[in-house]
Amino acid sequence: MMDKDYKNVKLQLETHFIGKRIYHYKRIPSTQQLAISFAETNISNENGTVILADEQYDGKGRGNKKWISPKGGLWMSIIIKPKIELNKINILSLIAAISVCEIINEISNLETRIKWPNDIVIDNKKIAGILIDSSISNNNIDYIVIGIGINIVVDTLKINLFLSSSDRLSQKVTSLQNEVKEICIDRYILLKQILERIEYYVFLVQNRTDYTKIIKLYKKLCNTLGKSIYVHGKDIKEFCAIAKDIDLDGGLVLKRENEIIEKIYCGEISIREIEKEK
Repeated sequence: MMDKDYKNVKLQLETHFIGKRIYHYKRIPSTQQLAISFAETNISNENGTVILADEQYDGKGRGNKKWISPKGGLWMSIIIKPKIELNKINILSLIAAISVCEIINEISNLETRIKWPNDIVIDNKKIAGILIDSSISNNNIDYIVIGIGINIVVDTLKINLFLSSSDRLSQKVTSLQNEVKEICIDRYILLKQILERIEYYVFLVQNRTDYTKIIKLYKKLCNTLGKSIYVHGKDIKEFCAIAKDIDLDGGLVLKRENEIIEKIYCGEISIREIEKEK
């Protein structure tokens, strides 16, 4: 299941647990669904397992949206069984976004940003996305599956053909190739460094390092704060608000039009304007 290049990634990984098992598939429905299945059926020994695919034909995005993932991207899911408090579970979504954003920027010299909660964008065009699934029982986290999709050399015109008209209007799509034509991005180096960075931040969180460090890193990379946004999604009554802050649990702090302050931990947002609140 694993080709020579991915075997080399595994051998070269400077990690303690992430990537010690890497399963590589040419074409499968969804790395996320397979990783969840692995986590459910091998509950004791799948910590750090990585599922990779060259192509997905039923990829999943947030809110049951379809994630278009043809050849030319990095499509993977990581099983993590973190030893953290349940109320810090959203921090794992933040560290995944920080890791992907930081490594893309370091490798490509781009200045990508995070659109809350975990879309990676450049000039408001989506270049990567992250999906988090979890299992919780008896107030404990059984496992987290971090799904990561990065458009590297994919044909974004073909991706747009599969998107709904509303999705095309709300978020344009781009790829690393489109943005850094003069640089060849090595997906194996990208993979290796993302896995190492995620593990680094997982250890910080598990060691109960001051969470403000994670929040400060996230806020520095986030393009949402200070913006007027439109909040929508399943089981959420649509409303408009100003994105004010990220709290220590990873929630987005909002000021609604009636001046009420509230927090959200899930849902979709659309940025309504570029200017920050005066």
